[in-house]
Amino acid sequence: MIRTDTLQLQFLRESRFRWLLWAVIVAFTYLLAYTLATNQANTDFGNWPRSWELPIQGVIDTSFEWVGDTFAWFFNPIADVLDAGIAGIDALLLWLPWPLVVAGVSLVGFRLGGKWLGVFSGVAALFTGLIGFWDSAMVTLSMVGLSVLIAVGIGVPIGILAAFSNRFEAMVRPILDTMQVLPAFVYLIPALVLFGVAGAQGVFLTVVYSIAPVIRLTNLGIRQVPQEVVETAQSHGSTPTQTLFHVQIPLAKSSIMMGVNQTIMMAVAMVIITALVGVEGLGRDVWLSLREVDAGDGLQSGIAIVLLAIILDRFSYALAQSGPRATAAASSTKPSGEGTAGKTIRNMASQNPFLVGGIVLMGVLALLGAFIAPLRDFPDELTFTMSDQINSVFNWMAINFYGVTSWIRDTLFRELGYSPINTFLLWLPWPALMVIAAVAAYFAAGWRVALLAVMGLLFAGIGGLWDVTVVTLSQVLTAGVFTVVVGVTLGALASQSRTFESILRPILDTMQTMPIFVYLIPVIMLWGIGPLVGIIATAVYALPPVIRMTSLGLKEVPNEAIETAQSHGSTGFQTMLQVKIPLALPRIMMGLNQTIIMVLAMVIIAGLVGGAGLGQEVFINSIRLEMGHGLVAGMTIVFMAMVFDRMTQRKQTAAMSAGAL
Repeated sequence: MIRTDTLQLQFLRESRFRWLLWAVIVAFTYLLAYTLATNQANTDFGNWPRSWELPIQGVIDTSFEWVGDTFAWFFNPIADVLDAGIAGIDALLLWLPWPLVVAGVSLVGFRLGGKWLGVFSGVAALFTGLIGFWDSAMVTLSMVGLSVLIAVGIGVPIGILAAFSNRFEAMVRPILDTMQVLPAFVYLIPALVLFGVAGAQGVFLTVVYSIAPVIRLTNLGIRQVPQEVVETAQSHGSTPTQTLFHVQIPLAKSSIMMGVNQTIMMAVAMVIITALVGVEGLGRDVWLSLREVDAGDGLQSGIAIVLLAIILDRFSYALAQSGPRATAAASSTKPSGEGTAGKTIRNMASQNPFLVGGIVLMGVLALLGAFIAPLRDFPDELTFTMSDQINSVFNWMAINFYGVTSWIRDTLFRELGYSPINTFLLWLPWPALMVIAAVAAYFAAGWRVALLAVMGLLFAGIGGLWDVTVVTLSQVLTAGVFTVVVGVTLGALASQSRTFESILRPILDTMQTMPIFVYLIPVIMLWGIGPLVGIIATAVYALPPVIRMTSLGLKEVPNEAIETAQSHGSTGFQTMLQVKIPLALPRIMMGLNQTIIMVLAMVIIAGLVGGAGLGQEVFINSIRLEMGHGLVAGMTIVFMAMVFDRMTQRKQTAAMSAGAL
């Protein structure tokens, strides 16, 4: 062990020179960029030649219009069925007495996760009604529920097919990659063309956006079933279909349900996007608050979405953890036998009298709700609002912290961050920027990613979005650098102090479950609107992954390596900087990877508050129903996301290899 630790420390010392070289290059580049921005350097001579732009947007617009007109006979009936389904579920959920729903949620939580989950679920559902969002929550639940049912019904069979066919998996993988990184706003335009402004479009958007995880994890779960178990089932006479349903799917249930869990969370995240096409619910409440810059109502409706997301997350996670283990495979291999449904019901009745009592109580509440009006609809007399108090707090902060907020916006983000980076990238001739991007991608991830970077920039130039792409790249780099510096610092502090970590944990939980749009309301109230506001909101939104991964990585550094460094005379700061952080680099790079993806996900949202760039292009063209321009801008973001994703993934792998020395 001591020998291994000594080799690790020797490797770290040898790698210092490489890191020092990169630090010198970055510092020189930044000084040049800052000088160019300070002296207002000319940025016109490096533009992409206008004569090289191609009118690909018009071709895309014409194609989608033709598809919408030609296949209206196919899409219109689907839209009618989806609208009818949403209306029926809405009517059912709104008809149910609210005490019955609260009791039902509590009972399900108790059955899946014990008494604490049952209590939390019931209190969360009740609190949603108390702050005045009961009806909106029921409408949102119907949209999310129907979308998840469709996504799972389509995604699980596709995942099974991918598990049994490598060729089919190779075809599906790039489609899923594109679906996961393509901005949700880009889906608005084809959805409008195919389904019109209605609930059906909201279901379509949610299914397309959220279906990828259940496909991926179904495929992974089926492939991870031990081959020995499959062969045992086949040796007992099971057909391929029986083996699939009695062995492989049960043993892959945990993975499949984890995919369902992620699909549910992504479906909840879409409720605000679907509000833009007329879908009612909590998303519309947040959107209206954003338009009116009402932090109070926006935060309250955001809290309602967070509570709904947490309930659904805990329920689906509990179901995922209840999957069968491999040791139970023998019983699953039997193609026939006595059914277990009746035994399960009898065991539940005899062993869980509380559960039976809960079911009886729900029946009583259903009967009472049919005759007592206050039990049908959530009474207005029980509701309260914190909107005025929240708005007062933000107004007070905007006035009393103006000096701090203006310094953060004008000095930290504009003068020291966005302005130098944007000026430098626009100042570079376009061939030079392509070469720099290719070289950086090559050293980070190899020639394939370098080629992808060049193709992405070529696509942006040919599509007439060169300057807009450079602006977005500047925003992403500014937000990314700030997020990494602050996130690694906070993660390091959290790893050294349990008190600080316990304070930080609930804040990070809230940040990761709060809808993206909710971040914009307080940011607008404190900083106004403009590109810098979008960058600030992006940086705040993307902080949690790098903080969590940095803290986790530093905690996992072997004590032997730390003791070896200290025995060589390293101080606490030197040990952190030269030993702990380098050895924790795999985890930190994993957090950086997730942070970059979250930064790019915020590009569109930043466009809503005046942030120039590709996000604003996608948003404006979705409103104008110009599919061509919106899709070109969206695909440019996809190229950018894929390049950054591959670069950080490869660096993560390299860091893991270094840490294994």
